[in-house]
Amino acid sequence: MMTKLFQPHYEETFKREVIQEYLATGCTKMFLIRKYNIQFKSAIQTWMRILGYSDPYRDQQRPKFGKITFTSLAKRSNTNTKSRTELQKRVQELERQLEDERLRSEAYARIIEKAEKELKIPIRKKPSTK
Repeated sequence: MMTKLFQPHYEETFKREVIQEYLATGCTKMFLIRKYNIQFKSAIQTWMRILGYSDPYRDQQRPKFGKITFTSLAKRSNTNTKSRTELQKRVQELERQLEDERLRSEAYARIIEKAEKELKIPIRKKPSTK
């Protein structure tokens, strides 16, 4: 048998007080939800719609994201040519470090291979062992 989840009921006066505080102070809905321990994240927005309030802060809180295209990214990146050259230098440095580590890894592999031949003992873990 499934039990029904408890859904708290909030009085209309409480809902209106929270909405009035939201409209008067301009603080975020999430702040008020946490402050009053309201169970639902979209409660204030739902209450405003049901009780006939309009949200003047709605457009300010939600940034408008347009479709991102390569041309819009290119326009943004052209404005930061200094940072682009810095990034290119950083990439070159990281590529150099990667090559150094690859060479170091290869050297370790050769040292292990030589030690296994000279000492006649297995150093590497066999793939069949766990």
